[in-house]
Amino acid sequence: TDLERYVPGATEIIYDTLKDAGLVYDEGPDVGGAYGPYIQTERKEIYLKYARELIERGGAYYCFCTKERLESLRDENGQRKYDKHCMHLSKEEIQRNLDAGVPYVIRQNIPAEGSGTYTDMVFGEITVDYRELEDNVLIKSDGMPTYNFANVIDDHLMEINYVIRGTEYLSSTPKYNLLYDAFGWERPHYIHLPSVMRDAEHKLSKRYGDPSYNDLLKEGFLKEAL
Repeated sequence: TDLERYVPGATEIIYDTLKDAGLVYDEGPDVGGAYGPYIQTERKEIYLKYARELIERGGAYYCFCTKERLESLRDENGQRKYDKHCMHLSKEEIQRNLDAGVPYVIRQNIPAEGSGTYTDMVFGEITVDYRELEDNVLIKSDGMPTYNFANVIDDHLMEINYVIRGTEYLSSTPKYNLLYDAFGWERPHYIHLPSVMRDAEHKLSKRYGDPSYNDLLKEGFLKEAL
């Protein structure tokens, strides 16, 4: 979903990695299936459709704030939290901005009060205060979805009922649940697991230049282990 971080050839590395690991899948971008398209850039209109529906349901809103205004919201510690400014725009103001071509994003409307509770299959009951969450962006200014929104839409439409991901998402899962609830969809079962770490503080991540599975194969590390 982040076109600026797209690396040519990365998709082929993923395919090769799955094959090398003996993971044979029944459906996907390269084998087809009943729930495609499987490339998120090809699902752009699907995400926009559900984002607009979410606005009608009160779970999201258009935000026309400039980068300069967003930067002005930072506190003395450099932390920024959106202040729901554009949620209070009238329908007429919103339509004028849309007609004038003013750039916008679509933000999730997180409740100002209350808390979200869910049960993780590893950590048990988790409760997060909504005041700790921000009205995060669901649709970016280029019309593409963020990870948060795309995953919920894809998981529901593809009938995914078990979501396995890293423990760093334990505290943000209530944001996803608000989306499921707003659409009237059944929440999936959650399993949060520790990340593979580079050191005590940083997880192994290609974003920070750490080697991929394919890189390790080339170096012979994994071949020796296998």
